[in-house]
Amino acid sequence: MSIRLIASDMDGTLLDPYTNISQANIDAIHRLSDYGVEFLICSGRDHHDAKGMMDSCGITCGYICLSGAVIYDQTGTQMANLPLNEQNLKDISHIFGEFGAAMDVLTSHGRYSTADPERKILELYDFLNGRAPFSGEIPDEIRAAAKERMDTMTFVQDLGEIPADADIYKICGNDLDCDLVIRMKEAFTNYPDLAAASSFPNNIELTNTAAQKGNALKTYAAAKGISLDDVMVLGDSDNDISMFTPEFGWTVAMDNSMDCIRERAKYVTKSNAEDGVAWAIRKYVFGEEEGNL
Repeated sequence: MSIRLIASDMDGTLLDPYTNISQANIDAIHRLSDYGVEFLICSGRDHHDAKGMMDSCGITCGYICLSGAVIYDQTGTQMANLPLNEQNLKDISHIFGEFGAAMDVLTSHGRYSTADPERKILELYDFLNGRAPFSGEIPDEIRAAAKERMDTMTFVQDLGEIPADADIYKICGNDLDCDLVIRMKEAFTNYPDLAAASSFPNNIELTNTAAQKGNALKTYAAAKGISLDDVMVLGDSDNDISMFTPEFGWTVAMDNSMDCIRERAKYVTKSNAEDGVAWAIRKYVFGEEEGNL
């Protein structure tokens, strides 16, 4: 059993707490081509966002985006997609309305949100600061990054304002009270056609049940002719659970992982603040000794 494909989550895994990719992680990913190993992003983020970050590091790879709802190959060609259906959308809208939560909606036509724009910009400031509120002046680079994200988002009152020809892949509730997230997840257990997961304790993400990272990763590996025994996965949160199954040969939890990931993983690497992705690649792919990691 060797490693031929590495599938990595982004937030909490490849990205550090400030949503940056460390130079150590970049260098390790670039070295993979020397070993004949392909790198693949498996993220809750959309293709535009994920690809922009990887392009800035000079990394060309395939993408499983929106928690498994859309798959792209290394050329950016869409290989498969599984949007939410009409009943899914009605059910999600009902539950979010019942709990008074705003929706961030990721579609084939871009991003939409039912949140208040003034609250959304403050949420982005905190997110870009490692999910910690600012105690002083907000740095210019944080303001610029938040504005760039705001410029990609269209604010609406409800799902009915989204163009009818847009495929809706994923709906999120962000910056929520953690207890509210727990209660919303419990409510969604009554809807078996929906998968409810989280990238962080204060968010909830909804996709069609079939649109999960593990399912998409199996599709991608099959298209490449790669055995699941030769796939390494790296993740940290419950939206990665579908990849942490015995079918995949190398399941690696970040040291900062949720318990639900740690208990399913075959291996554990360092945290996302300690270049954990690079550490795992150097150990399991390059075979570097402990003292050199």
